[in-house]
Amino acid sequence: MTTSTDTGRNRRRRVRLTPAEPVPVAFTGRRAGEGPLTLGQLNTVQWLKPTPDHFAAVLCVELPVPGGVSTDDVAEALAVLVSRHEGLRTTYVVGERPRQVVAGTGVLALDVCSLGEGSWGPRDRPAVAAKLVGWLRERRGTVATALRVAVATAGDGTVVACAAGFSHLAVDLGAIEVVKREFAGMLADPALRQVGPPRHQPLDQAELEATPAGRRRAESALDYLEGQSRRIPRCLYALPGRRASGESLAVELSSAAAAMAVRQVAARTRASRSAIVLGAVCAVLSQRTGYRELVFPLLSSNRFDRRLAGYVGTLAQGGIVTVEVGDRTFDALVKHTWTSVLEASRHAGYDGAERAAMGERLERERGLRFLYDPLFNSLVPESWSGANAGVRHRPEEITAALAHTELRWRPVHRNGTPVRFGLTQVDDRVRLDLWSADTGLVPRSEMESLLLAVERLLVDAASGDLDPERIRDLVGLDPIARGADWVLVDSCWVDLVEVQRLLDEALGPSVARVHASVDGRPLVAHLTATDAVRTPEQAHALCMAALPDHLNALTPRYYVVCATAPPDPADPAAWPTPLSAGTGRSFVDGT
Repeated sequence: MTTSTDTGRNRRRRVRLTPAEPVPVAFTGRRAGEGPLTLGQLNTVQWLKPTPDHFAAVLCVELPVPGGVSTDDVAEALAVLVSRHEGLRTTYVVGERPRQVVAGTGVLALDVCSLGEGSWGPRDRPAVAAKLVGWLRERRGTVATALRVAVATAGDGTVVACAAGFSHLAVDLGAIEVVKREFAGMLADPALRQVGPPRHQPLDQAELEATPAGRRRAESALDYLEGQSRRIPRCLYALPGRRASGESLAVELSSAAAAMAVRQVAARTRASRSAIVLGAVCAVLSQRTGYRELVFPLLSSNRFDRRLAGYVGTLAQGGIVTVEVGDRTFDALVKHTWTSVLEASRHAGYDGAERAAMGERLERERGLRFLYDPLFNSLVPESWSGANAGVRHRPEEITAALAHTELRWRPVHRNGTPVRFGLTQVDDRVRLDLWSADTGLVPRSEMESLLLAVERLLVDAASGDLDPERIRDLVGLDPIARGADWVLVDSCWVDLVEVQRLLDEALGPSVARVHASVDGRPLVAHLTATDAVRTPEQAHALCMAALPDHLNALTPRYYVVCATAPPDPADPAAWPTPLSAGTGRSFVDGT
């Protein structure tokens, strides 16, 4: 196994891009139009509200080009794509009345960058493409602009690489794959450069979602998410005693051995390969965190309807999955994980604003701030693949491949989710990313130990099913050590010392003490009345406002407001008759 940074990968030829005259690309679509945003677009608007300049607001990616392609070839294929897919010629109006406006005709500027003289060929494409993607990212438009495309050309005019910047309102990663596939096909075969028959477009999708049946599906999804949101921990992966550092980091596991193993398990279980990897992740997380039932967010492509297979528009939305790890064998856990993911994905199409309002209500009711971790995002197909699963590997082949496992780390953009997994490949190699929003809270060593535990499980499962005891031995990670001051409340591990800090910060100069339990009630706070705090409702509002800075705390479940404090505030029985008492949640219901 090797460990490296991205900067330590293959040394590449120095690439310099010199902007040249853009090429105008005229397009003519079947129609122009205007209409409301789709649920997927509304969801994107919702999560971009607090951070409109989010790095994912505009997705910059390489578009594949074969050797010997000219700028004219790229322009012709691009004209067909923009004419064919309305989302690529749409502008977006956000605000009080969000709209999508589709242009019927127009001209798109194809940016051209010259690499200068010298020999540039297919072997240079990865380095040139990376440079071009970076160049485009620096010049990206706003989220309201659907598309920008650039090519890098050699001295003879041959296109060495191509990149595009897409508004996330126009596409998700599934749509980008559609664009890549069609673009590559048209470059390889000019006969395919035809707009073709009408497609299902974002305006059509918005109309479909506005029907009674569409609204019922969205409401059902929201009901499902509310049920899951009542059970999800505030922060599933929290290490005691850690302090924020401000550094974000990703570690990638690249394992050929794990990919071989996943094929063996898929042949045996008929589960999807992404579900097999997620099952292993769940087994590791369960042992490390002490949660036998894991409730966490994932992203769904929402491409279940046949008409959406080639749809270019943003459909992906977040769902919440529940995986009951318990004492299942590995094969049983994999099958259960797959069915759980499918169930969660069926309920991932909803109104983002309504979900946000529901989340805020539940936060006040449960006395927490959702962090939605550890997010799991699979960028590989969810279906079972008989062709790939049928390849058999001898145990010694898989063991030998372990020597080629790599752990690569790199700095990443700051992300609000404390921990997130991203599965980007299962063919030939399993590539599993683990992001830490703050390495002070979840350090690199912890991330590497989790990823290697996932690999160990997969490799051993290649030879046969694993019983719970064998799973525990293979994971090899002790449960997170939590002292006597930690209690499990409302599906959340809570540090009473941190809750006390929360009370001191939020309620001072009131004398306040939290008690793990009083008369069967968990997390009871006794406090003295002040000018600012005379009711449980006031106390709860102040605690909720201070909560974001206290990762391992919840607000008290019950507040007891007294006129004075006893000599020993830590003794709940010593406090005098209260002036008022209650959960402080009555305002949730408007009473």
